[in-house]
Amino acid sequence: MKNKTFVNTFKALVISILLSSCGTTYQLKNDLNKHDKSSAFFNGFVLYNPATKKQIVNHNGAKYFTPASNTKLYTFYAAYRTFKDSVKSLAYYRTKDSLIIKGTADPSFLFGFDSSKVLNFLSNEKDSIYLIDTNIEDPAFGNGWSWDDYPYYYQPEKNLFPIYGNLLMYKWNLGEIKSYPTYLKKNITAMDSILLWRDLRQNNFYIKKNSKRNYEVPFLTNNELTVSLLSDTLGKPVTLIKPNTQHDFKYVYGQKYDSLYKQMLTVSDNFIAEQLMLQVGEEMVGKFNTKEAIKYAKENYLNDLPQDFKWVDGSGLSVYNKFTPENTVKLLEKMYHEIPREKLLNYFPVGGKSGTIKSWYANNGIPFVYAKTGTLSAVTSLSGYIITKKGTFLIFSYMNNNYLVSSSEIKKEMEIALIKIYNTY
Repeated sequence: MKNKTFVNTFKALVISILLSSCGTTYQLKNDLNKHDKSSAFFNGFVLYNPATKKQIVNHNGAKYFTPASNTKLYTFYAAYRTFKDSVKSLAYYRTKDSLIIKGTADPSFLFGFDSSKVLNFLSNEKDSIYLIDTNIEDPAFGNGWSWDDYPYYYQPEKNLFPIYGNLLMYKWNLGEIKSYPTYLKKNITAMDSILLWRDLRQNNFYIKKNSKRNYEVPFLTNNELTVSLLSDTLGKPVTLIKPNTQHDFKYVYGQKYDSLYKQMLTVSDNFIAEQLMLQVGEEMVGKFNTKEAIKYAKENYLNDLPQDFKWVDGSGLSVYNKFTPENTVKLLEKMYHEIPREKLLNYFPVGGKSGTIKSWYANNGIPFVYAKTGTLSAVTSLSGYIITKKGTFLIFSYMNNNYLVSSSEIKKEMEIALIKIYNTY
């Protein structure tokens, strides 16, 4: 009965929003106020027309929400404003008989992207290779992350020299274990039944015999493991050395940033988001530090947003992030004016077509929603762009927090609302 009441009050809100184009502002506000008093959860919705510069709907637009992965919109914008072309994939300098290398927080190395430039550079090196033993100026986990999510693919550690996405992928195949990277296969134990995929503080992994699933489990990062993985991958030794004097580094440039942005936004890749913020910090303030990167971005890129906001990580895994729908709409408007439309929309998941909204907003095969999702426990957000049936380009931010029903029920009602908006405006 409680769930039915919840869904009915949600539908009342949806209907009031959809009738706003033909009803009075007073009636809309009245309906929304009634919803606030009877609802079992908290939501906010802003719909904005950038051509007329007018808000069509604003319900709780200035209130603060936990945004989940809508945070990646802010990360994307910070990185887009900071970087112009290709990623610094590797820092290096040479001595008479050595190649000294250092990580640059590049997330792409051996993680589904073309890594040939870095691999060829290292593989073709005739001199001995040494990795500087240095680290990011951040903890491996972000502030406000769930510590017990450590064995899940969506929460890899942050570090200075990522390799294989800081993930071990393995499976049971024809009576034996297959792993990627192969170096960590020795750390996997086959068992008749398992409770955990990895020990909390050690790189000991577990697989259920005859399991049909594919395991993707983050590994604990450290520089000793990095040189072992590099040595195994290159087929020659890489040695860890202590930092010495400051050197004038040169760089190997790898992946185009655009490909990282698209991957981050389309599939909501937390690892890429976190590493990008580390790179922003290094580029703008000389520190691989997320807090410093966020501070710089807020002061220099986002100082014109309507409200102040709390932003603590790159991915949105933190429950400490607090954004408003009005701020997110303003951010999306800045993107709209600064990035060519076709290029901008290409970064986003497309309703019924790709990414995290491939199964939603299908609209009989006609794409109309280009938006970033955000999902945590009792958090469902969606912010982005709508191109209506009449060709009107609209910006929206839809945030829901603190509900007790399944997120699919929230998404269904959001879908109804956005399809109606598509047909109305």
